[in-house]
Amino acid sequence: MSTDPAPALPLPVVVECQRQGGIAFPLRRPTVSVEVAGLDEAERQALSRLLQAADMADQPPAFPGPGHPDALETQLTVAWPDHSATVRFRDGDGHPAPLDELAGWVLRHKR
Repeated sequence: MSTDPAPALPLPVVVECQRQGGIAFPLRRPTVSVEVAGLDEAERQALSRLLQAADMADQPPAFPGPGHPDALETQLTVAWPDHSATVRFRDGDGHPAPLDELAGWVLRHKR
C-alpha cells in the first residue's frame, strides 16, 4: 500500500466564480476571476489543494437537486490552456462541500 500523496493537478490559467439568484432580492453579481499567474506560492498551493478536493473533472455540469426557492446559484469555471471545466450548483442541492470551498476561495480574491 502506497503512502505517496496524490500527484498535484496542473494549475489552471484562471479560476472564475459567479453567484446569482434569489427571490426576495434577486441578484447577479459580476464574475470574479483569479489569474493564477498573479498568485504567490502560498496561494498557488492553497488553490492546488482546493482543486484536488473539488475534482472538477468528475463533477456534472450542473447539480439537479431542488435547492430551495431563494437559493443562490454558483457557476464555477476552471480554465487550463487547452480545456476548461464548469459546474453550476445551488445552495441546498446536495453538491460536494469542496465546490463551496473553491468558490469561496475565488470570491475572497476579488480585487
